Amino acid sequence: MFDNLIAFAQESQNTGTSSFETICWVASVVGMWKMFEKAGEPGWPSLIPLYRSYKLCELTMGNPWYWLRLFVFCIPVVGWIAGFYFMYQMYRAVALAYGKPETYAWGLMFLTPIFYCLLGFGDASFYGPMGAGDTRTTQARQSRTVNFDVVKNEPEQKTYQNQPEVEEIKPEPAAKEDTVEFNFDEPVE
Repeated sequence: MFDNLIAFAQESQNTGTSSFETICWVASVVGMWKMFEKAGEPGWPSLIPLYRSYKLCELTMGNPWYWLRLFVFCIPVVGWIAGFYFMYQMYRAVALAYGKPETYAWGLMFLTPIFYCLLGFGDASFYGPMGAGDTRTTQARQSRTVNFDVVKNEPEQKTYQNQPEVEEIKPEPAAKEDTVEFNFDEPVE
């Protein structure tokens, strides 16, 4: 098994791609495959680079040609700024379509393979383009709340059949003889 891993690492060095890049690509494909299946689409488009962007924009934005705006990255400086904006808008639509808050788009931008897997294998549901079918409020979508109501728990009293009654024994008050009285007003000789 380790021989296979070493052979894979050596082969990937010769081809110019690192093992890390390969692992990221596989994670992205697998995560996107599951995302497409959640949306009721076949998963195979995740294998084809340009077509998967087309399908992703179609499913999450309702505009399948939005991904072409990312070609603005070819223009130096201004194109990069516009490209990041377009990429954020695309990932924002993905987050909303799967019922996640808008801030989830930042994770999709910078840790894409991980967040694709979280959407694909996690508890996210597909709600349609831009989350159109999501009837939750924005506040409910933004937070994952856990109910921390304070509940007073009474200790359970266990009753057994044939349990003898225990009589409480109270100590008797001490007699006057057993007590010593001190008088602090008189001087000691």
